[in-house]
Amino acid sequence: MASNSDKQLRVVIVGAGFCGLTAAIECKLRGMDPVIVEAYPGPSSHGDLLDFVPNAGRVFNSWDDGKVGEAMFNSGVNAAKTMDFYNQDNILLRKDPWPQGQDLKGTFAGHRGEMHRIVYEYAQRIGVEIQGGKKVVDYLDTDAERGVVTQDGEKILGDVVLACDGPRSLARSKLLHLPESRVNSGYAIFRAFFNVTDEMRKNPYLADLAKDEEDTTIFWVGPDMHGFIYTWNHAKDCAWVLTHLDDADIGESWSFPGKKEDVHKYLAKAGFPQVWTEVVNLTPEDRLVDYKLVWRDPLKTWLSESRRSILLGDAAHCHLPTSAQGACMAVEDAAAIAICLEKSKGDVPLALQVFERLRFNRSHVIHQASISTRNIYHKTNWTPEMVEKNPDSLVMPLFDWIIDFDIQKNTEEHFDHLAEDVRSGRKGTIEELSLPAGGDYSCMDLKEDEPSSLVRESAPLAIMTSV
Repeated sequence: MASNSDKQLRVVIVGAGFCGLTAAIECKLRGMDPVIVEAYPGPSSHGDLLDFVPNAGRVFNSWDDGKVGEAMFNSGVNAAKTMDFYNQDNILLRKDPWPQGQDLKGTFAGHRGEMHRIVYEYAQRIGVEIQGGKKVVDYLDTDAERGVVTQDGEKILGDVVLACDGPRSLARSKLLHLPESRVNSGYAIFRAFFNVTDEMRKNPYLADLAKDEEDTTIFWVGPDMHGFIYTWNHAKDCAWVLTHLDDADIGESWSFPGKKEDVHKYLAKAGFPQVWTEVVNLTPEDRLVDYKLVWRDPLKTWLSESRRSILLGDAAHCHLPTSAQGACMAVEDAAAIAICLEKSKGDVPLALQVFERLRFNRSHVIHQASISTRNIYHKTNWTPEMVEKNPDSLVMPLFDWIIDFDIQKNTEEHFDHLAEDVRSGRKGTIEELSLPAGGDYSCMDLKEDEPSSLVRESAPLAIMTSV
């Protein structure tokens, strides 16, 4: 489809996760004509814990006079005071203020499915076209046709294609012509969400966590393992995640029904406290998932050869959970691409090239840090003394340069000079042509003089291949 600056840009978006929905909403609000193509027929009720912090949250807060952000806030953790850190011996290591306890606007944490429903329904209310129940099996990226083909053979065409199709992205092979590159990260994560019953509350361990007037957010760390337990909604909802060492092969499926006996095995090996055993015992078996954490090496480009199709979010940069930024980076991508498409006035290749130069270094640094952060957690014998000596190491890596970042303001400020770089054919690598990341994670590094008894052998970092 030919595109002119005086007509609506038809934006084909693959995937209705937070990346695809945000891209569609932002494009719609900016006068474009987005269509989402999604295999799932409606909003997803699946998932457990998901956190957004202000670098993404301010995008949600900008919608519908703040009503979308307000609904997300009310649905999740909104009455916590601290994030408490414990080691495997249940010794308190530190207490940090919970972001909302600091009036940090734009922090949302809770059940992924509920927050997804809120964003999905807002997209519907403003008229975003969502074609659900249609699995994409091919991408079209020629001068004659640009779009996707569904499993029924239907072609859905547009002026630009945004592949927000997640970590198992088909677009990697179809648009970028890349071979399958998934690598077992060496870790997996058990995930669970359930509603707390009155009978469950009779358990003294859960009763300590399930406080009616205060949400609970607790982090435990031990050898090759860390986990979170959250309770919220007047202690009616509970979710937990447990990241553990894993050497299982990655097959066609990365997600399996979890088995409590497997969880107990890992808890016992790491010496985790009894509260974990009790919470796992209370978890309904059908609410437990075993998800293999897959690493994908960074890409050299997110653009197709035509420069009219692009990968966004997890399809472009699949984070491990220890980055604490995977979903936020996807939302940043989505907000930025909409502004670039609007400001390019129909010049799609220009928009996509500017977008890549806006986002590449920031996304790359945060993506890569998920490995080093995990190793700091898992390969250190954490004690109160160790935390006192390394106060910036055992933390959620939510530094000011990450969470204070305003993606919409940043895109508006830098679009014109990056567009001029593209038009003038400025030479350089993508790292050289892109904006600086804005910061690094060096403050988390452990003191070099730590005795070997306090630092465990680190996992190989060979998978941290630079682009």
